[in-house]
Amino acid sequence: MILTIILGILWLMVIPFGLGIFPCSLLPKKYRSPGMIFVVGYLIMMALFECEYLPALFLGMSFKTLCLIFRLSIGFLSLAFYILGFKDFKSITFPKMHPFFVAFTLLVILQCVARWFQGVTDGDDAFFLGTAVNSYFGNSMYVLDPYTGFETGLDVRHAISPGGVFLAYLSNCIKLHPAITAHIIYADILLVLHYIVYYAIGRVLFEKKEENAALFACFICIFDVFGNISLFTSATFLLTRTWQGKSVIANLCIPFAFFILLVLMKEEETNKMWKAKRLFYGIMVAVTMLAALTNATTGALLLPPMFLIGAVFVSIGRRKISPVIATCIAAVPIGILVLLYKLIL
Repeated sequence: MILTIILGILWLMVIPFGLGIFPCSLLPKKYRSPGMIFVVGYLIMMALFECEYLPALFLGMSFKTLCLIFRLSIGFLSLAFYILGFKDFKSITFPKMHPFFVAFTLLVILQCVARWFQGVTDGDDAFFLGTAVNSYFGNSMYVLDPYTGFETGLDVRHAISPGGVFLAYLSNCIKLHPAITAHIIYADILLVLHYIVYYAIGRVLFEKKEENAALFACFICIFDVFGNISLFTSATFLLTRTWQGKSVIANLCIPFAFFILLVLMKEEETNKMWKAKRLFYGIMVAVTMLAALTNATTGALLLPPMFLIGAVFVSIGRRKISPVIATCIAAVPIGILVLLYKLIL
């Protein structure tokens, strides 16, 4: 248990925080919070996993070999970003403590605790966790049937999106069974990241009154808790399928896309700030698209047109074509990966 806690702190907190420090230095200071650094770090970790997983799949590597290579790469990258972003530590801003923010924090904690006692029995979870268990114990990737464990050959339909393999990687890092990791550890992490993004959106929308941002986030909490009006709402996915790929896209990737579009739309005082925001936008568009693809194939269909439409509106509002150009350039990596996948498999 002590080893698991130490490994969890290292691989689930220290490493993602390091990955997010340097990119977040491009954000305006008022949005450069510890929570946003964690969100950016996790999205980068998911995106990098997709980029390293596909070559490993094509080369026939084992799951444990991929885990070793990926740990080394993100470990070195996180260390490099800690060094590059060290001077920006003093510019990190913390939320102001006021009644609405306290209420928001308590609502999030309550949902995280309630998450521990929930059980999910849907078919998607059987597939997602079955894939993670096969990878973790079978040292393979998408060649075993997640329902039976029998070898079936490469699952071409699902293999481009390694959400279950990524969950198995997290389990491998902290030495816990994938079911425990998914239902308790990873689920709570995703819940917290989800609300960090919505709080950040509130800070953009209510820039002059930060207490209104916390109130906005409180309403999001309430809507999520009482949003189970059908099987297909984002709230239902958030609280019953938290760790599944479609839920991560709906409740993390898409809200984050709105956040960076809103930040880009905000006026700035200097040309330097606009260039920094545009660079952050370009980097995070590519990262968010790849992170969405990591979790589900629908990410490759939803995020690119969403970003392009948003960039068109931002370009019209700002009277600058650069957001559209940046979006098109940022879509190149996901396009190359999908094309290679189709050509090779």
